Amino acid sequence: MKNTIFTLVVLLISLTGMAQRQFDPQTIELIKTKKIAFLTEAIGLTSQEAQKFWPVYNELEKERYLLMDKKRDLEEKSESPKPGMTDADYRKLATEIVVAHAKEGSLLEEYNLKFLNILPAEKVVKLYRAEGKFRGYLMHEFRKGQDKDKKDGK
Repeated sequence: MKNTIFTLVVLLISLTGMAQRQFDPQTIELIKTKKIAFLTEAIGLTSQEAQKFWPVYNELEKERYLLMDKKRDLEEKSESPKPGMTDADYRKLATEIVVAHAKEGSLLEEYNLKFLNILPAEKVVKLYRAEGKFRGYLMHEFRKGQDKDKKDGK
């Protein structure tokens, strides 16, 4: 279960990062709006649950973004290492990468408990499934846009 949750977090963070690097602010806001509507419906949130859930979920998203930024920096360091890096430098970088991944897992565990205090367990599971489905939807739309661009010669 932890591995599945961890994988979901990594995928969501990756997609969020990709969206923020490749789209304008209007498109990002549209994606966020669609995500809120999608998750609300998929989870079946009542208005009372939504009032408690969304502030906590938004906190999680902010923390995910910060971790994603850190991981992106580490990826850049590992893709283009500085000349003269020593074995000790590589060991430090490897440890930083693992620590960043571990923080993602810990973050999800922390927020899982928060969600379970707000929502019935069934709805928390629906949340995780819905996040995956929304990522799939985003990837489909992204690919559709790329295919259209290719056809249009862009």
